Amino acid sequence: MPGVTYERQKRIIGGAPVVLHVVRAPSSGGLYRLRPVLSDGTVPGRRTVPSMQRALAGRATTVGVNGDFFNLATGRPNGLFLRGRILRARPNAYRSSLAVGSTGTVVANRFTLDAWWRAGSYDAHPLKEFNRPLTVPGVALYTPPWAARTPRRQGVVEVVFERFPRARLDRTLTATVTRVRRDGGGRVPPDGAVLQARGSWRSTLLAEAARGSSVSFQLQMTGFPADAPDGIGGGPLLVRDGVPVRDADEWFSFDQLMLRHPRTAVGQLGNGRMLFVVVEGRSRYSRGLTNWQLAQTMAGLGAQTAIGLDGGGSSTLAVDGRVLNRPSDGAPRRVAEGLFVHYYGIYAPPRSRGVITPNGDGVGDRTRVTAKVVRRSAVDLRLVRPNGSIAWRLRKGVGRGTITRTVGTPGMRNGPWRWVVRATDSRSGRRSKMVRHFSVNKTLGFLRLSKERMRVVARRGGRLWVSARLTRRARLAVTVRSSAGTVRRVLYSGPAPRGAHGWRWDGRGTRGKVVRRGVYTIGVRATNELGSVRLREKVRVVRTRR
Repeated sequence: MPGVTYERQKRIIGGAPVVLHVVRAPSSGGLYRLRPVLSDGTVPGRRTVPSMQRALAGRATTVGVNGDFFNLATGRPNGLFLRGRILRARPNAYRSSLAVGSTGTVVANRFTLDAWWRAGSYDAHPLKEFNRPLTVPGVALYTPPWAARTPRRQGVVEVVFERFPRARLDRTLTATVTRVRRDGGGRVPPDGAVLQARGSWRSTLLAEAARGSSVSFQLQMTGFPADAPDGIGGGPLLVRDGVPVRDADEWFSFDQLMLRHPRTAVGQLGNGRMLFVVVEGRSRYSRGLTNWQLAQTMAGLGAQTAIGLDGGGSSTLAVDGRVLNRPSDGAPRRVAEGLFVHYYGIYAPPRSRGVITPNGDGVGDRTRVTAKVVRRSAVDLRLVRPNGSIAWRLRKGVGRGTITRTVGTPGMRNGPWRWVVRATDSRSGRRSKMVRHFSVNKTLGFLRLSKERMRVVARRGGRLWVSARLTRRARLAVTVRSSAGTVRRVLYSGPAPRGAHGWRWDGRGTRGKVVRRGVYTIGVRATNELGSVRLREKVRVVRTRR
């Protein structure tokens, strides 16, 4: 997307191969905003990173990574989740969190929850937990993002608020008790909250917060920037003031810090741009990194500030719902959160084909070009010919949605075409633009095989005719490949004039031996001043005795 770059790097780090995926993107401002995403809108929910992005696709185009560490059994994140100054999960005081400022500046630090509750004219009392089970005597507050029901524990008491203000930081929140109940496991009202007490705090809660009484709350985070609307947990701290941090003294195990794993990190460059890095691991082609190696890598990429996020099988980098790395689980893991740059301008997804051959043979004749708008805008969409003239244009005001056009007619000129999309946001007046390129190359077409199933006999081989047409002179390469992609035979390699051409395959490989049974691909590639174009067809080889 505009302003966003992506690199896949292969390196040797610590004597082992490592694959890095690196995205650099604008920070918050204008048509961009860095925001954490809670998977299902609830603390214990889990979804894959691409699934989260697809759910957001109608409101923004996103690029980013998985978020904080989380409990695999319950799905609860380990630390902070703050969105629009509304607290969903409290910070972990023993691990770093990332505060995202409204101007785009990020701050990595340890933050602690400092919260209290007070019923009527009674004294204020500390709030021990927020959207997390009580493990010791105290009082905990549960809001709708927690889950449908409170933690069940025999002996606890609860007071219920059917109406409760959103859990905003640094404001006094007031609600009226509508019910009192015991043992937990009760419903959290969708617009309310529940205050649960354990141990000696049960009697205090029952005495002071009777039904009909007014209870006040305040949620604060020590050290958290006042201008930061969003925040997400993670850790450990990797880079401070451009210097890699070897030991941040955070609450992580030896295994998490010292062994090589797939890893995810987020940082900010000196120019304010965001840096997302995912390291592949647990394979021969990429061994992963230790935490110290990751810190050095982030500093080497120019990060002034950086923290780690959840790693291992959770490490995922995706754009607009498409995964860019190879997760070590073999597929994206369902995780608790994501951290994405949201882009609100016009977006043109990659074309369905980068090269089309509109010659009427029914293969590769067309491609689809698309423009996605997530806010009401005035759009200007153009399909531009190789000579710069406009083949098609649409100018109109549109709401949120997608405009798709199928491109490919025999009359299209050979050469590089452009799909140029522009939009002006009707509300803010901000402008955005994207350009996608594709090529028309009608040099090669009408690849045909004489049969779909070729019978070969030991020592005698078989017979298959291959034909194709050229509309202009090109250099041809005609190959036979196995299902694994290995070249088993080169039928022709060299220049060829325009016109029809044919080749014969006798069912033998490069060394003259008859090939084994299986599915083989006949590929023809033509290369000239227009570039390269390929066509492929499959044939099933069956071996018989005679």
